[in-house]
Amino acid sequence: MSPIPHLARKTKADPLAEMDRAAHEFADRLTVERLQAEIVRRLEEHCTTGRSSEEGFAAVHVVDSTNGLPDTAEVQLAILHPRHLHDPADVHGPMESPIPTSDAAEHTLRLASSRGRQPRLHRNAVIALAPDAHHYPMLESSVREYLAWSHVAAMAHALSLPEEAADQALTWKEAADHSIGSLLLDTYFWVLVPVLEGEEERIRIRVLTAEGTSADLAERTALTLRAEGELVTVRDDHAIRGDLDGPLTDRWRAGHISLGELWELYTSMPSLPRLRDRSVLEAGLVSAIADELDWQYQGFALADGYDQRKASYLGLRLPGDDQPPEAMQESTLVVRPDRAVEQRHSDTARENLDKLRTIDHLDHEDPIPPLPRPARAEELTADAILRAGEGRDDQGRPTATDRERSHR
Repeated sequence: MSPIPHLARKTKADPLAEMDRAAHEFADRLTVERLQAEIVRRLEEHCTTGRSSEEGFAAVHVVDSTNGLPDTAEVQLAILHPRHLHDPADVHGPMESPIPTSDAAEHTLRLASSRGRQPRLHRNAVIALAPDAHHYPMLESSVREYLAWSHVAAMAHALSLPEEAADQALTWKEAADHSIGSLLLDTYFWVLVPVLEGEEERIRIRVLTAEGTSADLAERTALTLRAEGELVTVRDDHAIRGDLDGPLTDRWRAGHISLGELWELYTSMPSLPRLRDRSVLEAGLVSAIADELDWQYQGFALADGYDQRKASYLGLRLPGDDQPPEAMQESTLVVRPDRAVEQRHSDTARENLDKLRTIDHLDHEDPIPPLPRPARAEELTADAILRAGEGRDDQGRPTATDRERSHR
């Protein structure tokens, strides 16, 4: 028996009309929260597809609160909850440098600065994708239609719908489902990038438009960011040296910086390029050893560590050396060229001095002893020669040769 008696009585007369009325009645009862839950479910499908280990994001999350985005060093995409809309008209400030003030922009700033009540450590690893405020109503309407026809199709038997009407409900459900897929791409296209701008060095939002033919939100966003230089998947040694001479000049002035510290700076400072993950930095550092051209002005050296007592680098490698590091460690040092060259010259001079000392030692270690000479008044006999070799004359007194040795 139908849970809606009046619909069951009229189905036989006009099943399509009653089916349409049932769909509209169910659609009218749907809450905003139910519609947003369905949109979030579909967005989460984009969190597991289209990601590339080399060109995409390390992770993709659908985010409502700041707690929903982990504080990780690898760049991750935060697809904003449908309640956080972006309207490009929501700005303030001068026309030449407007500041976005939409709910999505404000929420992205919160994501970049904190996780829950704790300050976010990896501020330079956050990118947000926001829905457009003008396209969102169409997406919501399509979701409402899909849920309504899904309900009617599931309740076809209870509503006593004929097979033809039930098939029609499934057709409209599939059409609404396809429409939602297209509308998600048409609605979620605002890419919000936290950057450091202005003399006051405050974090602001740079707004980009996700473009491309991909049906995956994360893939389209990554493509746009790479084209704009906001997501770096390859960083060579010259570019890293530019970062060291630029935003990191104070740290670089000390003479060296460890890989661990350098990576932390890349992930926490919005003034630096946004490297996808640490492998990008490691590959750029290793490439310096093979790049000999003008390296003292555009490159750097590497070392395994630093001996404070001897004030020297351990396992120092300069560009042009045969062997790059076998593995990059947290403690691997990026060494300033002047410091590296100074130690290499010192090491070379020390090695040459050691070689000279070795040669000199070999020349004097086992000198050929002089032939034994008997005393002048002594007859040249076999016994006299034997006593002379022992340094005594025929009366047992030291010979001149022995005295000369003692004097020396």
